[in-house]
Amino acid sequence: MGLLYQKRRLKVNKVKRRIAANRALLCRIRVLLSLILVCALIFCGIKVVKLPQWYIDPDKLNKADASVLKIQGNLITPNHKIINMIRQTQLPYVQIFRLDTAELEKNISQLQPVKQVFIRRYWFPARLVITVDERTPAFLLAPNLESEPNSVLSTDGVLIDHEYLPFSPSIKAKKLLTYGVRDGIDEVWDKKRVENMINLLNALEAYSSMQVKYMDARNQDDVYIMLDDYLIRFGKVDETGLARAKKIASILPEAQKNKDKLKYIDLRWEDSCYLRLEGVKEITPEIKNIQKDKVKQQKPENDEQEKPAEQEQKANTEKHEEENLN
Repeated sequence: MGLLYQKRRLKVNKVKRRIAANRALLCRIRVLLSLILVCALIFCGIKVVKLPQWYIDPDKLNKADASVLKIQGNLITPNHKIINMIRQTQLPYVQIFRLDTAELEKNISQLQPVKQVFIRRYWFPARLVITVDERTPAFLLAPNLESEPNSVLSTDGVLIDHEYLPFSPSIKAKKLLTYGVRDGIDEVWDKKRVENMINLLNALEAYSSMQVKYMDARNQDDVYIMLDDYLIRFGKVDETGLARAKKIASILPEAQKNKDKLKYIDLRWEDSCYLRLEGVKEITPEIKNIQKDKVKQQKPENDEQEKPAEQEQKANTEKHEEENLN
């Protein structure tokens, strides 16, 4: 029994040693395979990162190839203007996920019609999508009605040069007559001034149910505004402008009755409005005030002239009474 037990024990230990050796071998193989797999992944990763699809071809970019560049949102700014800015920007030749587009956005934003630029990078294949947020045109500037617009004024008071004209028909802007120069100096526009003009025209359209055709601001103290069928002499655009614009609703019925001989509607005064008819001498509150002042100035002179006559008449009356008493 003892001998058999010893033999059986030896066999069991031999099997255990064989199993342990196999386990150790499998563990070494597993480590080796893991190492090989890691190396393979690193090698493949390097190869993938160096693939040309991660890079934007500069030649295709400068040519605005549709496979690497897309420009959208630019109704005013021509594509070639944006492409010129891209060519002037030194973009590093790196993978698309490492490409910094801040400088390119800054350069494109220097174009007059551009308010803001957003550049989105797409991976594999590498490409750029440039979205342009443009300024909104408010007025087409021209020196007179017969001339074509020579520049554009945006809602935020920025002048856009003639090179961006003509606009797409989808862009609506009012015509503004101005010389662009005042007292020998270029006209100064700002956001507040433009907003006041836009609010005024919107108010006139709302209260008259008509469209404004143009605004004549060549004389800033005597502005004219043309509605569909009526010319308005508005005077100065100031803080009373909206209050005066409301009066168009009350005077339009009378203007329609005198449409054939109407010259313009006068809205220069805050407390009153007038119709200027053809062939009728214009009498405005200013003229009335001047006439009143003249009358006031003439009254003392008349009083002085009348006083000696009254005194003479009184003396004659007293003399006549004395004769009757005698």
